[in-house]
Amino acid sequence: MTSPVNKKVLLFGVGIFGKEILEELLKKWPVIAVDYDEEVIEKLSEQYKEEEKLELIHGDASSILTWKKIDLENVINIVSTINDTDVSLEICRIGREVFNLDINIVVLLFETERKEEFEKLNVNLIKPTEIITKIVISKIEKNYAIATNIGLGKGEIIEAKILARSHLIDRKLKYLKPTRWRIAAIYRNGELIIPSGDEKVRVGDRVIIIGDPKVLENLVNILLKGIPQFPLQFGTDVAVPYNGNFKNSFEEAAYLKRNTKAHELLIFPYKNYDIRKDFEYIKSTVKSFEIKESINELTDLFYYENNIGIIVYPFVKEPLFKGKVLKKLLKIAKKPLLISRGNFPYSEITISLNCPDPAFNLEIGIELSRLMKLPFEVIYVTMPQALRGFKEEEELKERHDIVSDFEQIYKTNIKYKVLEGNPIKEIVRYMSDETKKKNLFLTTYDKNEEISFFKPHIQYHITKKIKNSTLLLPLEVIYG
Repeated sequence: MTSPVNKKVLLFGVGIFGKEILEELLKKWPVIAVDYDEEVIEKLSEQYKEEEKLELIHGDASSILTWKKIDLENVINIVSTINDTDVSLEICRIGREVFNLDINIVVLLFETERKEEFEKLNVNLIKPTEIITKIVISKIEKNYAIATNIGLGKGEIIEAKILARSHLIDRKLKYLKPTRWRIAAIYRNGELIIPSGDEKVRVGDRVIIIGDPKVLENLVNILLKGIPQFPLQFGTDVAVPYNGNFKNSFEEAAYLKRNTKAHELLIFPYKNYDIRKDFEYIKSTVKSFEIKESINELTDLFYYENNIGIIVYPFVKEPLFKGKVLKKLLKIAKKPLLISRGNFPYSEITISLNCPDPAFNLEIGIELSRLMKLPFEVIYVTMPQALRGFKEEEELKERHDIVSDFEQIYKTNIKYKVLEGNPIKEIVRYMSDETKKKNLFLTTYDKNEEISFFKPHIQYHITKKIKNSTLLLPLEVIYG
């Protein structure tokens, strides 16, 4: 058995890449370096004349004669940096088939179309040109780094520095609702932080994010520039059911798709509806769409495994929508859910602070306002002053502070109205005003909060009673 002290790395090719690799290898292991250029070997002999861990061999790596000069007994890794693909392939063949070496072989491959030949010989491939290209482009265009030598190397792991304010900043991670991505580590002031649900991302942090490469591409714009990206932080597409009775909600979904960053409108025929007869109408209503498989229940949308960022659910008139249906939707929703009442195009966005994580709700509302070029207002209902206790005063102060904070962030005055009374009754009354009939109502809600007679669920009752389209943002604990 090979002693750990005697483990060696066999390096073929000591050119541009090989020299750098050799220097790093010598810090940990003895190295046998082979190169066809005699002058290169001579220069290395002079440079490393005091280095006892280095053995240099002049010879052709694809020749059995050269291999016979090498003591293979203690070699535990082979690395080829040779630019000639045929030579590298022959190195692998000789190692595996002639000497029956069951050890790690790493090859720098410059001709990617031949990777299958190497894979048959159980070789680990590194593609220098691809790695360099990704790094250069990411640094120039995106100012973030893609991990290319760990994981799949396809952009599913990135490191980004937080340069701008966004809805991700100063929010507890457990309320961010990431879909197909997650913050795996935070570097702050020279220290590594393994994030818990109560951790917050701050401007200046370097964060390691893992997830779907397409989602991460969009997320970076939020992290680095604060650019509104809704709904891309949740998914790329808008989903809507379709039949002859749902055209109003379909048009509202198309309106959302046009006025946000959504990529496509995913259309799900309802109960085998023959969508072909409406195809020209659909084409004239929305540019980028995809017809998906038919669904038998409207709730099937919530279980569809795809990159959906927002679900548009048609409001079904009472009594069908009353009670159980809405309760179920609130429980199963994992993405933003628009209860479509058809009051679009919107004239204004009304953002409720009578909800869990009001700061998150306000940030999403402002993001939508910027994307849709609409004014927005913020409302909060508290108890009459004479009836307020310490808790109510603290909650009111918290809302004032949040609004003030966002005014400083966005350098603007926010239209903020405080009402007194029962939050459900007052918000329903406020939204019933004729001037509010085309407003979009926005609120977050806690998925884990029970809906019962004894403990009224504010967001549930408001959504059920108001006549406005309502965008519901589900929150739940997703971090430990």
